[in-house]
Amino acid sequence: MTDLKLMAELVDAFGVPSEEEEIAKLMKEKLAKMGYKTSIDRIGNVIARSPKAGAHPVMFAAHMDEIGLMVKFITDKGFLRFIKIGGIDNRVLINQRVIVKTEKGKIYGVIGHKPPHLQKKGAESRVPETKDLFIDLGAKSRKEVEKLGIRIGTPVGFDMPLRSLQNGKISAKALDDRVGCYCLLKLAQKAMGLDVVLVGSVQEEVSVFAKGAALSAWNVHPRYFVAVDTSIAGDHPEISEEDVSGVALDKGPVITLVEAASTGNVADRLLRNLVMDVAKKAKIAYQLEVVEGGGTDASTVYNLHGGIPSIAICVPARYIHSNVGVCALKDIEKTNELLLRLAQELDRG
Repeated sequence: MTDLKLMAELVDAFGVPSEEEEIAKLMKEKLAKMGYKTSIDRIGNVIARSPKAGAHPVMFAAHMDEIGLMVKFITDKGFLRFIKIGGIDNRVLINQRVIVKTEKGKIYGVIGHKPPHLQKKGAESRVPETKDLFIDLGAKSRKEVEKLGIRIGTPVGFDMPLRSLQNGKISAKALDDRVGCYCLLKLAQKAMGLDVVLVGSVQEEVSVFAKGAALSAWNVHPRYFVAVDTSIAGDHPEISEEDVSGVALDKGPVITLVEAASTGNVADRLLRNLVMDVAKKAKIAYQLEVVEGGGTDASTVYNLHGGIPSIAICVPARYIHSNVGVCALKDIEKTNELLLRLAQELDRG
């Protein structure tokens, strides 16, 4: 059964790229309590070695960072101009609640925009540019904002706590990829006796392919690499099933065969077949996908050290790269089961 309290802790933690300290601290503490030898490397990855981890363990990684914003300018009247950190559709930004994280603490605000009463005819069909949007803290001046500890470069995240929906669904910010972090922690509870290293990686959202995972994998030098991430679910009116290989909620974990078309990871053939065999033997329903755009940590790791067999196993999610996502508890639980079965199988091989 999904631990919603733990999931809420994970999604609520702040973790805009390069500012993952809060979620990293949480992951490190929980893994250390389970008995893993944990550390945080120079770039911020959380690395947890099981007592049985050898020279070339199996590595499971979930990225800790979430899409967000960064302060670009403070106006004389105390409003914040910003840039986007990670791929975000501007249409989801209007009037959203946000959290501005300073060294003094968290400040709450909203992204402002001109109301429809004052817009010219046809303006509602135009996507606003980032430069037309701003963050309203309720402040009156630049001086007041600066006293709060806010400056150019201050990170901003979304304010969207976990909520339960109908039929075993949950919604929250940062499910991409805190749901993967959750699966990593659940795997950790039962993988102490296996030759594994579990990694919470950083800066996945701000590079062509993941940064933190590549650096940690270079140092860990695993014999296999498994990215635990989210996959786009297309079972809603706006997306065609053909666009997402038919991926949907409540149909089980997704095995990603190809990422970012020809420029990303093509899942290792033997590892891909092994994952599917493990799922079949355990009677775990799974989905397959090939992705033209976007990639996971596997897209960087597979070409290190002369080639590391890599694959992504994902939880289906609706509305990723926005201020809110939706996942099914059934998919999360089945992904947990598949990851454990795979870890056990790879430990024997």
